[in-house]
Parts: sequence; C-alpha cells; structure tokens
Amino acid sequence: MAKSTARRLLGTRYALGHDAIDADHKAITQWWLRTVDCEQIQFSFFVARLRKLMRDHFDREAGLMEQAGGRLCDCHRREHQMLLDLCDRATTLSGDDWRKARSLLRTQLPRLVREHIISMDQFAVLFINANRPDARAC
Repeated sequence: MAKSTARRLLGTRYALGHDAIDADHKAITQWWLRTVDCEQIQFSFFVARLRKLMRDHFDREAGLMEQAGGRLCDCHRREHQMLLDLCDRATTLSGDDWRKARSLLRTQLPRLVREHIISMDQFAVLFINANRPDARAC
C-alpha cells in the first residue's frame, strides 16, 4: 500500500467523550484511510467494508439514543443516509473510474463526516451522557 497523501479523516479533537462512539469513529477513520489508499482491485471491497462500519455505527448510535430515552432527529438520520449514499456513489463510479471514485471519498467524505460530528453527534453524545443511569443520581 502506498503512503497516503490523504489527510486523516478525524483527529483527537473530534473525540466526543463516549467510548463506544469514539471507538467507532476511530475504526471508520482507519478504514477510510485504507480505502483512499487502496489498489483498484481492492476498492469495491474496501468501500463495502467502510460502508458497513458506518452503517453499524449509525445503528449503534441510534440504539444508544433509545436507551437514553430519546431518538435521533430526522435531520441526523438524513445525514447518516447521505454519508452511506456517498459510499454508494463511489462504488458506482468505481466501475468506470476507480481513481475518481477514490478521490470522491478522499475529498468529500472528510468534510461531511467532520461537519456531522460537530453538528449532530456532539448533541447526541451530550444527550446520551446526560441520561445515563449514573448521571441521573447527581
């Protein structure tokens, strides 16, 4: 695998203070980096794995919200779907031009993920952490 020219998807400043969510973000970041540096033959498999990590994370996040007595708002869920759709677009594009598909993930996904974490996940984690059983005792 070639040395990446891609900037990291997320750094430590995007840690939100929830172990499971932060661990998911780290796993997605690591797999994204592998995906944008992969070879042509690997690309569709790597995007599929990236998409699965994202889908599993989104499901886990929704479950944590429900356990805390809430639910993800419609705009939060729409952003999740938009990120999954971007992976689907990259997969479709890779049939004609895998370098463009890889570039799509390299250039668009980081900004969208960072904005999502700042604008949506941060509030979800605040809600989840505020509604933990041990937090209610305070």
